[in-house]
Parts: sequence; C-alpha cells; structure tokens
Amino acid sequence: MEPKRERWASRVGLILAAAGNAIGLGNLLRFPSKVALYGGGAFMVPYVLSFFILGLPLMILEWVVGRTAGEKGRGSMSGIFGVFFKESRIAKSIGSLGITIPFLIASYYLYIESWTLGYSFLSLFKAFYPEKVSMEYFLESFRVYVTPSSWAIFFLVVTLLLNFWVLLRGISKGIELVAKVGLPMLFGMGCFLAVFSLSLEGWKGFEGLLFMFKPDFPKLRDFQVWIEAAGQIFFTLSLGMGCIAAYASYARPKEDIVKVGLWTAALNEIVELGLGGCIAIPAAFALFGASSIGVLAAEGSFRIGFVSMPAVLFSLPFGFILSFLWFFLLFIAAITSSLALAQPLIAFFEDELGWRHQKAVLVTVSGMSVGSFCSAFIPGFIDELDFWAGTFFLVLFALLEVLFFVWIWGPERFRQELMKDSFLRVPRPVVYILFGISGGFLLVILYLWSLSKIGEVFATSSWSLWVARIFILVSLLGLIFLSLKTKRGDNK
Repeated sequence: MEPKRERWASRVGLILAAAGNAIGLGNLLRFPSKVALYGGGAFMVPYVLSFFILGLPLMILEWVVGRTAGEKGRGSMSGIFGVFFKESRIAKSIGSLGITIPFLIASYYLYIESWTLGYSFLSLFKAFYPEKVSMEYFLESFRVYVTPSSWAIFFLVVTLLLNFWVLLRGISKGIELVAKVGLPMLFGMGCFLAVFSLSLEGWKGFEGLLFMFKPDFPKLRDFQVWIEAAGQIFFTLSLGMGCIAAYASYARPKEDIVKVGLWTAALNEIVELGLGGCIAIPAAFALFGASSIGVLAAEGSFRIGFVSMPAVLFSLPFGFILSFLWFFLLFIAAITSSLALAQPLIAFFEDELGWRHQKAVLVTVSGMSVGSFCSAFIPGFIDELDFWAGTFFLVLFALLEVLFFVWIWGPERFRQELMKDSFLRVPRPVVYILFGISGGFLLVILYLWSLSKIGEVFATSSWSLWVARIFILVSLLGLIFLSLKTKRGDNK
C-alpha cells in the first residue's frame, strides 16, 4: 500500500499555487524588456506560436505525468521516470536532471528574491529617496546594493527563513495558503500600478505601451528573436523544471488536471500581458521618453524594475509608498515561484528516500542557502547557473520529457492518460502532430542555440566560473547517486 501523501485542499488552491509557480519575476521584468528589445509587437508573433507549439503541450504533459505518478506516491521527476519505466536506472538517472534544475535555479533565484524584499523595505523607510530624480541615480543605487553588503545579506537570510517556514508547513497549510493570500494581493497591487503607470503625464504612459508593442517586422528575420520568444515561454510557464509535475502529484483524486493547467496558463498570461507589459515600460516612457526604452531594455531585465520604476514613483507624492508596493509585488511573485522550485527536491527526499517532511525541508533549504550565498559572494556565479540550469538544461529536459513520456512510453497510452478524468477529448492524430512539432522545434532550438552559445561560455574561464560549474556537477551527480539508492525500487 502506498504511503498517504498530502493533497491540495481545494481546486482553487491548486490553481492559485500553480499560477504562483508560473507567475514570477520573468512576467513582470523579463517579458517587457524582451518585447522592447526584440521587435515590439513583432516579438509577439514567435511568442504566440511558441505558446501554442511549446507552452501548452509541455505544460499539459507535466500535469499528466505528475498526476499519474502522484497516484503511486511519487512526485519528483526521478520517481516519475521510475513509475513510467519500471524503475529503470537509466530512466531514473535522466529524471534526476528534473530535480537538479529547480534546485540550481532556486540557488540564485532566492538571492534575487531577497533584493525585492530588501528594496521594498528600504523604499518604505525612504532609504532611496533622492534629491534629484534621474535614471543614473537609480542605476548606481542598484549596482551598489547588489554587492553583498550587510543589508543584502540580512534580507537574504530573512528570505531564506520565510521560505523555510512556509515549506515546513507543507502543501495545504503552507504553499496553498500563501498562494490564496498572495495571488489576490499581487493582482490588486498590479492592477493599481498598471493603471497608475498608463495614466502618468496625461496618459503618456499609454503611449509608451503602444510604443513598446509597435511592430518591427524585419526583426523576425533574426533567429535570435525566435530563440528569445521560446525562452520566454519556458520562463513564464516554468517548463522543463519538474515543478508543475511535483504540484500535479499532490492533486486530489479525480481532479481534472487539464482544466487546472489551462486555468494556470490563462492566469499567467493575464499577468504577463496585462500587468507585466503595462507597468515598467510605460512608466519609463512617461518620465524618460522614448529614447530610454532601448537603453533600459539593453541594460537587462532587472534594470527596468530596479531603475525605471523607483525613479518614476519617487518623483510623485508618497512615492516611497508606491515604491514599496512595487517591490513587494515583485517579492510576492518571487516567493510563490521559489516555493515551487523547492518542492521537487522535497518530494524526492520524502517519496524516494522516505525522509520525514521536516528533514526534507531542512536539507533542501540548507542546500539552496549554500547556492544563494555563493551567488552573493562569487562574481559570475549567478550568470553561470542561469546559463546552464535556467536556459540549456530547461530545453534539454523538455526534449527528454517529450521523447520519453510521449514517444517511448507510447502516444496512445499518453493520450488515454491525458483524457482520464478530463473534459477534453483528444483525437489520436492531435497527439502525433502536436508533440511531433514541439519535439522537432525543441531539437532545432537546442541545436542552433548550442552552436552559438556554448562556445562563448567555455571561451570565458575563471576560478569563480569553475566554482559554479563544480557546484552544478556535484549537485547533478549527487542526486543521480541518491536516486539509484531509492527505497522505492519495488514500485512497479
């Protein structure tokens, strides 16, 4: 008999938690910068195509395999591969990559998350209040703060403790409760800030929105635009991380996970398009003018959130309160994502090794803390982890998911599992066509992107980069070793 696992208390809680997993800093910071940098409205062409060709199929795939394995008491990708492939050592080793990826991403994401918490409170106490509002002022403030000062480390510790406390409370009383409280707050604050940004300077912010989405169709001839659009879909829906599958494994019996997945995708796109595109870029346009958009976008995603928005908000009465709301909005988006990133490893320790929940959470957060402090103190550590775990491994693992769970396990078996307890009826050819196209698209992206990027990465070498690479390798090999020592090998 399978051990009893915790379940989501309600469908609404599951949808909000899953949406919280998907909704993160990528929606509010990365998306507007990519749109501004890669062709405006033209960027939306590959973005929409990637959403339907890659996003929805891969997301539904993870919901299906997670629900199926969850019925057998398994929630990590190592265990899920074990369920589908009769505890094959090769399959479980491949599945270990789906545990390593979210762990590595969380290792640097938590440090970035702590910036948002720190900035929210420093804004509230007017620590950023300038005598003269300018883009350069806030850019310098951003660069100074992200060095590991005492304030930065303090807020990192607070962020780690908050994540530890929520994770310790479990699925329904921890993650689900945070989602039920946090997501409505995020929508409320986001809508307020969006209307505020668009209405700046006599609705000049709305002109900024139109400027951002003005199509530059010649950009579509640049393959990099297509790569960036596909990459944004991976970030925005948390694909290839194993987080969706882990959440799906805790679904209640008879749950229509396809409907849950579609609701999750819809909420995510509402935030990304409706809020992410309507806050930072329009605000920067209203205050700094059209010339600032390209400069900010080229500086990077986080410059938009940490440069343009404080400058706009502090130029207004009670700007410190508005700045607090903005950064606290980012913090809510970040913490709901970091909780999801931790869950695959917690599920692995509990389901595969038989650890108690408290021990699993303690070891998981301790490991992520090591990565977070490395991110704070080792130059280039974040960029190296982001390249491998946050980019290359995501596409690779998504390709492996399609290959194993659809084509090797069997398209017809997958189709039947997809339609189980679901309102959706899927004709047989649809599975072949959809996952054939998505698999081919992933293969092309991985190949062309590898040709252009991997050489650049290894061309740059330093002790700090090798520390990051060793951290990645040790994490992956360690989890492969543990997955082969599982106590669940009798599960057929």
